Amino acid sequence: MRRLAGATALFACAVLAGCGAPDKLSERDGTALLDAREVIDGTIDNEETLRTSSEEARRIRRRVQKIVSRGAFETEPLDEFGLAALGELREIVPGLAETDAQGVVESLDRPGTRAFLRYATSDAERALLKPANDEVFAIEEVIRDAEPGPDTDIPPRKGGSLDLTVDEYLRGTERDLKPIWPNLAKRLATLRANL
Repeated sequence: MRRLAGATALFACAVLAGCGAPDKLSERDGTALLDAREVIDGTIDNEETLRTSSEEARRIRRRVQKIVSRGAFETEPLDEFGLAALGELREIVPGLAETDAQGVVESLDRPGTRAFLRYATSDAERALLKPANDEVFAIEEVIRDAEPGPDTDIPPRKGGSLDLTVDEYLRGTERDLKPIWPNLAKRLATLRANL
């Protein structure tokens, strides 16, 4: 009888220890993860385009160079011309435009843009490493702060019908990053293993 009581107590402690993880992330954290994934998807698409078509790589690089060379990013904070140019740049290479917590473009990723302009036509992986790394870092911060479990749900965007757990999100993002940036994928695998 004592063994049964002890086993029951241990089971109850184990269950309670696992109860610390939220059932669902906050809307803010969910949006941050979904935004990061959106930029990662765009960055992966850009990398594939740069890698597979030298003509398209030159065209995209010229478009980015043209936007940057207008001088619209010289004021701090950015004026309406700078914000418009940043929105235009985000349409071409999403990872070069930094956004705030609400997903609104707010500044140019200058080191990322320099790397992009330098390597876009010669090394697609290197040209887009910084934007991909920045988004993986953002994912790591959200997960560490929110402390979700693997089965914690990510709330859909308003009006959306996403049904996704943190484990599924991390596993899918890891899978998509692995062929291009295996070290970034390993960071997400470690994060997932520690949920």
